Amino acid sequence: MIDTVLGLPLHPLVVHAVVVLLPLMAIITVIVAARPRWRTVAAWPVVAANLVVLAFTVLAKESGEHLLRQMAGLQIDTHVSLGSKLPIFALLVTLASLLVAIGRQRKGFTTLAVVVTTLAAVVAVCGTLRTGHSGAESVWGS
Repeated sequence: MIDTVLGLPLHPLVVHAVVVLLPLMAIITVIVAARPRWRTVAAWPVVAANLVVLAFTVLAKESGEHLLRQMAGLQIDTHVSLGSKLPIFALLVTLASLLVAIGRQRKGFTTLAVVVTTLAAVVAVCGTLRTGHSGAESVWGS
């Protein structure tokens, strides 16, 4: 696995993509689920974008574990614990977007899709904020 980019650790670089894109795609997924006209046009592109975000999330987790092994002695247990769950949250948003795309033509199905998508989005956004905050605290906090 590539662990550096231009001499910088990969983890903080990839994390910025996750911190921005996961909440953004969670919100976009909810909007697309809730708007019938948008569902028709954007459902499958949203699934594709969520797959990219899921890949970034897994890369952030893996690069973080690699960085942790290199910097033995860091006390970042909370961040590690929260970070290990983030790919699951990204997967939930991805699966919710897939549910929206598959069920976009069924009238009664869309209410369920909007509820599931909203729940997945709330979990993903809260999980991202908690994970990012714990990482920032462990690096920059007192």
